[in-house]
Amino acid sequence: MNSEAARERLPRTVLALLAAVFVDALGSGLYMSVSVVFLTRYLDLGDGQVGVGLSVAGALSFALLVPTGILADRAGARRMLIAAHLVRAALLTVYPFASGFVPFLCVVSLLAVADRAASPLVQGLFGAAVDGGQRVRAMGRARSLQNLGLALGGLVAGAALVSDSDPVYLAVVYANSASFVIAAVLVGRLRTGVPGGAGGGGGAPGGAPGGSRPLPWRRRLGVFRDRRFAALTVLNSVVSLHVTVLTAGVPLWVLAHDRLPHAVIAWAVVLNTVVVVLFQVRATRATQTAEDGGRALRLSGVLLAVSCCGLAVTGSLPTAAAVALLLVAVAFQAFAEMHQQAGAWAISYELAPEDRRQVYLAFFSLGNAARNTYGPLVVTFLVVRPGAPGWLLLGALVLGAGAWAARFSGPAAESGVRPVQAEPLTDVQGGTRGQRP
Repeated sequence: MNSEAARERLPRTVLALLAAVFVDALGSGLYMSVSVVFLTRYLDLGDGQVGVGLSVAGALSFALLVPTGILADRAGARRMLIAAHLVRAALLTVYPFASGFVPFLCVVSLLAVADRAASPLVQGLFGAAVDGGQRVRAMGRARSLQNLGLALGGLVAGAALVSDSDPVYLAVVYANSASFVIAAVLVGRLRTGVPGGAGGGGGAPGGAPGGSRPLPWRRRLGVFRDRRFAALTVLNSVVSLHVTVLTAGVPLWVLAHDRLPHAVIAWAVVLNTVVVVLFQVRATRATQTAEDGGRALRLSGVLLAVSCCGLAVTGSLPTAAAVALLLVAVAFQAFAEMHQQAGAWAISYELAPEDRRQVYLAFFSLGNAARNTYGPLVVTFLVVRPGAPGWLLLGALVLGAGAWAARFSGPAAESGVRPVQAEPLTDVQGGTRGQRP
């Protein structure tokens, strides 16, 4: 028992990073719940202006995700994450003065770039600070804390919405700004000697270990030629549609059926949050290698398919039975989410070469960014409008994606799908290891 506990105990240096994740989520949850009201009421922006600005910001953050990963491999993930937190804090500080569409567009675009870059930077820091066998478990704890922080921040924001006054909205914005400053301080307390210059900010510049010269651009951009990694990025993106099922599918489905109480939407979000907080770490126990990650994605696809089947049936049941079954389906969605996250962390960690970890993690995050774009369209036109057959079709889609992910993550796929890794490392000392959020 003691030896098992010792193996599961994370390094003390990780505690500061976990605390930073929680503080970041607490401030973000506080702001996210009032952001649209702040933009439309305090900055006096129109709904169309807010929509266009957020769309442009999302597209820009998507386009710059890989370049920021390349920069993080050169400068160090620790330095880049501190910079991202401080940039976010500064932008939120000036946000109340961004009156007019053009200033708003500038602020929201830069804020989106920093927000999008933070997730793979955090994952890279965990990869540098924690041994390989504990990385996925550490990310599981981080995600549990993140969900808890978002939930607590949202509860506090609810009180702010009740008062509905400009000073309260300003206080929320500046509280989020302060949370990023605190998070930056906590990240700064990490040891500068965390293994790997690219991951921890120590070591040689340019992400080249051992004092060798920086990697050439051709090798830094080799992720775009890594067919196996690209395939798993796409498949993971499809399996991660559980996010859209919860945030768009369930609400639209409830609104389309008058007999279902609208309060079920909030119940579903609370249930998902509680399940993830309680069980995310447990869901990572059997997931360490890329092959484990593929199996986790396959299990996630099965669980989400079951959830979709349950949601498909709710449209033809009496109200009480439909509500009960919908909540059961959301519970399956939550477990699908946890196993998908664990699988994604394991795959992206093991298949990312140490000397290019950040650009690989950033590339893998492109799948999540893309899902946020196509996911609502898939749910709206494939599921909600066709009804029950659409849910069954979505279930079949994620089930197939999970099965293919398990196939591509296995050792049999490596030789035929990932030729980039066979290149000799003539420009660095030593070899890369044959290896997120």
